[in-house]
Amino acid sequence: MFLEKEKFLEKYALTEAQFEAAELDWEELCAIAEDYTGRLEHFYEVRDMFVREIIENQEEKTGLHSYRTRIKTAEHLIEKIIRRRVENYLKYWKLNRENYLKFVTDIIGFRGLLLYREDWVVFHKHLLSCFENRPEWYVHDCLRDFEQDRDYYMAEAPKVHMRSGDFGDIYADWISSDNIYSQKYYRSVHYIIKYRGIYLELQVRTLFEEGWGEIDHHILYPYKKKDPMLTEFSELLNRLAGMGDEMASFYRRLQHVPDEQFEGKRSMVEVRRDYGSRIKQVAELEMDKIQTAQDAILSVISR
Repeated sequence: MFLEKEKFLEKYALTEAQFEAAELDWEELCAIAEDYTGRLEHFYEVRDMFVREIIENQEEKTGLHSYRTRIKTAEHLIEKIIRRRVENYLKYWKLNRENYLKFVTDIIGFRGLLLYREDWVVFHKHLLSCFENRPEWYVHDCLRDFEQDRDYYMAEAPKVHMRSGDFGDIYADWISSDNIYSQKYYRSVHYIIKYRGIYLELQVRTLFEEGWGEIDHHILYPYKKKDPMLTEFSELLNRLAGMGDEMASFYRRLQHVPDEQFEGKRSMVEVRRDYGSRIKQVAELEMDKIQTAQDAILSVISR
């Protein structure tokens, strides 16, 4: 195994009690990690095929400003399996070395970044044109509902995660209100799709949200979520990200305001347009009067 059990638990802030609650044999986890490592090359190939087929050179169809991808490492896979077993034992209790790929839906991750929040609709339409969204195909039982021979469909309902107080109007026509969640710190639209035999997790968010999310993930998630000072500061950054999104959208709408209806900002202090020429005139008139240093001082004071 890549690490001894004790070192692994310490590295990922997992307690012995959590490991015991997961009821997972360490040898089984080692076998999963070994199998997963042997499949990594294939996962990268699937990732690259997805990008080439669905995303690359299709900016107008996707509405994306840019994108990022990642493949889980073996260590992060094992960490996630342990945490998921603790959080939702009933769902994951049958997970083992033979079937773990039917349970873990974010082996391959894709993150699409938007310049404006409203551009999400463009991406959503594009995704619907490539992947069928049929509720009867959604995965509820990871083993029973895994379709070995079916691809290009959404394995879960698209979900919107947003902060309380955010405007959700752009999502209402496309996603059920049951799948629009108001959370305290997080904004993103999530998709789980099945593509070439593997689940992919897609997330779509704005550049502002990505900036906050990366900082938050680096400092807070998942090991310092209970730190009250860091959590409060994270929330402040999140508010700024949300305000940045709203200001960007408003800024975009301003370009359609007719010029004749816009009055430019005026300075509080009106500058005398003839100030420079006036100084020159006074200087020319008084040059003949200045003969000594005392004359120059008196000339300046008199102005």
